[in-house]
Amino acid sequence: MSGQRSDWRERLHANPSRMEQELAFRLQSDQICYRTQVEIPVTTADFYFTLGSRPLVVFVDGSVHLGKTQMVKDEELRALLRKRGYQVLELYYERYSDRKRDELYGQILDALRMQQLIRTNG
Repeated sequence: MSGQRSDWRERLHANPSRMEQELAFRLQSDQICYRTQVEIPVTTADFYFTLGSRPLVVFVDGSVHLGKTQMVKDEELRALLRKRGYQVLELYYERYSDRKRDELYGQILDALRMQQLIRTNG
């Protein structure tokens, strides 16, 4: 296994899903600065991007998060994060595929680009 892959493994403290591992590898390959499994006041974000005063927190949620009880809990926590000034990006998938990984990665890049536009135009 390459040293490049071991770097992101050191950052993933919890039990990451394959999707989280693959997204972390892509972010690192593209030299995008991020942190993983960051504990914030009420929960742990899968990915955390420092973007000035409004950090972007990303949650990569598999099928466990699609149950009604978990969805309610997630929405309450994430609403609280938004109230506290965080940008929240929720990414859902049912099962891993390279196509879905690429789609979710594109959503992360879009959110980062949008924030960059807001910062330069704001």
